[in-house]
Amino acid sequence: MIQMRVKVPIMIQDPLTSRVKNLPVVEGFIPDEEFFLDGPVIERIAVVDFCPETSILEKSAIFKPPTRRRKRGIYSDKKAKKGRLLSSLKDVELYKPVFMQVSTFATVLKTLYLFEGTTYASPLHRKFGDKKVTDTRSHTLGRPVKWAFDSSQLLIVPRAGEWANAFYHRDSHSLQFFFFQSPLAKNKTIYSCLSRDIVAHETAHAIIDGIVPDLLDASTPQSLAIHEALADFTALLMAFDSHTLRRHIFKVVGSSLKKSSVFSSIAEEFGNALQGTRGLRDLYNKKNLKLEADEHTVKRFDPHEVSEVLSGALYSVLNEIYVQIKTKESKKSEDKEKNLHEAFSSSGRSIWTAARRLKRMVFRALDYLPPGEVSFADFGRAMIAVDYVAYPADETMRNLIRKEFVKRSIISDEKVLNVTIDFDKDSLKGYDVPNLIASDWAAYDFVNNKRSLLLIPEQVQFEVRPRLHLKKKYDPNHPLTKEGDEYLFKIIWDYEEKNEIGKNYPNRRSITVGTTLVLSWDHKKKEGGILARLTSDPDSLKKQFKEEEIGELVLKEYDFQRKDRDDFLKHLIEEGFLKLTEEELKQQEELSITDIKTEVIDNVLRVSSTGNFLHIIKRGDV
Repeated sequence: MIQMRVKVPIMIQDPLTSRVKNLPVVEGFIPDEEFFLDGPVIERIAVVDFCPETSILEKSAIFKPPTRRRKRGIYSDKKAKKGRLLSSLKDVELYKPVFMQVSTFATVLKTLYLFEGTTYASPLHRKFGDKKVTDTRSHTLGRPVKWAFDSSQLLIVPRAGEWANAFYHRDSHSLQFFFFQSPLAKNKTIYSCLSRDIVAHETAHAIIDGIVPDLLDASTPQSLAIHEALADFTALLMAFDSHTLRRHIFKVVGSSLKKSSVFSSIAEEFGNALQGTRGLRDLYNKKNLKLEADEHTVKRFDPHEVSEVLSGALYSVLNEIYVQIKTKESKKSEDKEKNLHEAFSSSGRSIWTAARRLKRMVFRALDYLPPGEVSFADFGRAMIAVDYVAYPADETMRNLIRKEFVKRSIISDEKVLNVTIDFDKDSLKGYDVPNLIASDWAAYDFVNNKRSLLLIPEQVQFEVRPRLHLKKKYDPNHPLTKEGDEYLFKIIWDYEEKNEIGKNYPNRRSITVGTTLVLSWDHKKKEGGILARLTSDPDSLKKQFKEEEIGELVLKEYDFQRKDRDDFLKHLIEEGFLKLTEEELKQQEELSITDIKTEVIDNVLRVSSTGNFLHIIKRGDV
């Protein structure tokens, strides 16, 4: 497969951060793709820019392919030879449409690479910051990402209109970035597409939706909060990925992450304009889910607030890993103080090593996550399972996650995050795992015969999701292999529960639940194995645990989640976003981007598209 390389500028943070921190505005990014077109456009991403004044399609950035004298392709604002080339710092004009098109495109693509673990090159031009020619990364998901909608291209709209907002919208296959007039400065326009945090955050929503589409249809606040928390976590990883930003932060705040900084703060310019704060959210926090509330306890029905509990937990775990790695790095040198540059480099290497380990755990957990309505505890178990498969001999990360989840009252006991690892070796006897992935008939026959293994209730109708073959990089010291083949099964079915949201509404509701089964296959022995099994079915949750008392705690957690669903739906009704009357249901064909889809069949409520609620801006959330 022939790859083409192009050199593009990418925002380091946002205009305000660069101005206040005296940072460069952009650095370089050199992705490899099969082709690049005007727009910019590639196979999976296309920029569609509109003029705000006329609503007419804006002239797009012009792609100029490599030549004998120029090994890389570049983007320009004109076809003519005198057109401004977007390939060096001096040619950057932030508020020109062509720069917004190219920089937003580059940020979206780099975020996609972050999930996939794609290798890309960094430019040699020193003004762009990173001097490394290549950034070789181990696989993360072990597969290319597919979008949640029936189209190969995600559309990027850099200037979608005047609104203090930005969002991913599944139905229109798009990322939409808006702009607004700053209330703090006259004649100052804030463009959300010029915030790398915001672009990375919204791109993460699109990517996560492609991996676990059930989350944006869930009525569990924690399901939606997983989306928000991981989108913020993605923005954090993009900050760590910037050599220029890493070097600046370690010079200003030292090598500790136990401080609020440009790393932990999300969308500084946006937050400063709307809230008067240094960012929309700060991942360096003490947010929790305590039943006996304190000053850091969040509202359990608000996905945006709840997300800060998970993102804060991940940031704390990241800091602990970083400290451990940094300590080991420091022992390799007798006196780092004599070489300040080396000290900064050591900190930079340590933070990215820590981030890479946690990134694998977090992003791969999305594949392991059981389908349907899930909680933070479900996600925690998925992370534990992922880390055990990849690093079976190293309990460090798993212990850190358990302790942090208890500390923030996400769970009441560390054992709640235990996962089954000792499956019957004969469970897959007689089955060819690769064939189960390739054949729909074989997959359905397997599931129907293995209901007990998959924790599927008898008689219930189920659906087998498309299976996936994943190639994963493991711990270099893994007892079996440094790279493994994983085969992913996801099965879903409907579950009915009480719907206590008011006497004028159905007293039952239907939610999606299911099981994820992760399989392995020994090509030499022609034998299959079970790496992990995780379920979201309330009646089957207890079966995952040998200890009866832990099973009871898990069932108690289900009761909390059901009540949270009640409170969330009540909140949507109060705010006018959930419409259930006969007249309102008839109007659903004219849904706006913030409306929730509902249906009532035999007095059983079904809710979907709840992710649209995340578009609603009240406190400057994105």
